[in-house]
Amino acid sequence: MSSNNNTSNTFAILQLQSGFQYAILVLGFILLIGGVLGNILNIIVFINTGNYKNSACSLYMFVRTFLDLNNLLVSVTTKILSAGFQINFTLTNRVWCKTRTAFADINALSTYTLICLQAIDAFICTSPSVVVRQKSNTRIARYLAIGTLCVWFIHELPYYFSQDLVVVRGTPMCITTNTIYAQYRSYVAVLGIATIIPITVISIFGFLTVRHMKTISVTRSLSSLTRQTISMALSQIFAVLVFNSPYAAWQIYIVVTVNVVKDTYRQTVEQLISSFTGTYVFGPFASSFYCYCLSKRFRNQLVISLKELVGCIHMNQVFPNTQRSGTHT
Repeated sequence: MSSNNNTSNTFAILQLQSGFQYAILVLGFILLIGGVLGNILNIIVFINTGNYKNSACSLYMFVRTFLDLNNLLVSVTTKILSAGFQINFTLTNRVWCKTRTAFADINALSTYTLICLQAIDAFICTSPSVVVRQKSNTRIARYLAIGTLCVWFIHELPYYFSQDLVVVRGTPMCITTNTIYAQYRSYVAVLGIATIIPITVISIFGFLTVRHMKTISVTRSLSSLTRQTISMALSQIFAVLVFNSPYAAWQIYIVVTVNVVKDTYRQTVEQLISSFTGTYVFGPFASSFYCYCLSKRFRNQLVISLKELVGCIHMNQVFPNTQRSGTHT
């Protein structure tokens, strides 16, 4: 009887692993291809229109685009290789083991910080107080963006010394060798800084911004650029809540059940769910372009930017000498 149960459990585990592996692979390719394409289009639109020079919120979005692109190319690519092709360079290269997660965390934490700054800036722009609205300017936004990158770079420096490639029972593992720092990353960095705090901040300021927007239509009007950036920021806030809430709930579950005795089947299921939510959480980095496209003005700017780009490429084509001379004549 016990052997039959073990066989059925093994078969169920294999089925789960196969199903989750396929789901993670499909999700990873969707996020990677769609996200990279979307972020490239974002860069084209922002550079062509130059809105980031006149709006603090647009500047945060512009900087975020490069961070999101880095995160997709590094983190999602490695997840696809690991889940779909069993290629994990962190288990074979010591330098990559030490730098990969730290580099990804710098990009991710900077992105979440800039999203929070977007939400705060949208709240400031819609404030009924003139003094408060004057706090939103690109000069302060540049300092905050640079400061964000510097803070999270310094924050990740201990990771380069605590993370290492070690062999445990004949199996290479890329782990944090410092127990105290490992607990800090689990309870503070991952659960607090990267999950709960961004969700809380953007939820509060997003709600306050919507309240301000309801009164603005009665008391005063906003410029078209301000309305565009606010609507783009609110749509991005919604995307973060959709993609990060399941990951936050799962991280809380892991912390709550850390001391619970679990059988092999439950451990396997939890590991697979953790891998899936770990891929799903990259949604905000891949969805910004599609959230921005909800704005009609952004769609128009996209069409104009692509037309100008195609026209520029056409004008820069190299023609034969005879054709050049004929045109000159």
